[in-house]
Amino acid sequence: MACEWHSAPLGELISYIGKGVAPKYINDGLDATMVLGQKCVRNQSLQYEQARFHNSAEKAVNPDKEVRKGDILINATGVGSAGRVAQVMADPSRQCITDGHVITLRAKDINPFYLGYFVKSKQKTIELMAEGSTGQTEMNRQRLQSEIIVTFPESKDLQKKDCRVRTCYRQKNNS
Repeated sequence: MACEWHSAPLGELISYIGKGVAPKYINDGLDATMVLGQKCVRNQSLQYEQARFHNSAEKAVNPDKEVRKGDILINATGVGSAGRVAQVMADPSRQCITDGHVITLRAKDINPFYLGYFVKSKQKTIELMAEGSTGQTEMNRQRLQSEIIVTFPESKDLQKKDCRVRTCYRQKNNS
């Protein structure tokens, strides 16, 4: 089966990149919005039990900041934390946002889960993009968007099917 592969900077494949909000923290309640912080982004997965809660009644949240299925989250600050990657694999059980220490990426023109797996595979490279003095490191979003080059099959069906993608990749590299 023939397969066409493409490469593009990460910035061309995302519709949204942004840090979260500065929450007004409260104890959990019916009106509370779940807040994912750096503690929640570990081992390339989300640790929802580490989440805190934001008082939505006191401070409204821009809908673009709400976490969605398929979003890729990257820790933005701190030595040992900056660059850790996780992906939202299912719709959160309640309204959910990130705090200002987490960058959200939202895919466009590519399967979001394919992009998520690709970005997670580049975590070590992303961790090295943190800039600044010891303890004050921060991810450079411009470098993230321009220096991470994503390779992907043109076919959206192949992007969805991991085993077919690997077969296609082997065919590409063996020819």
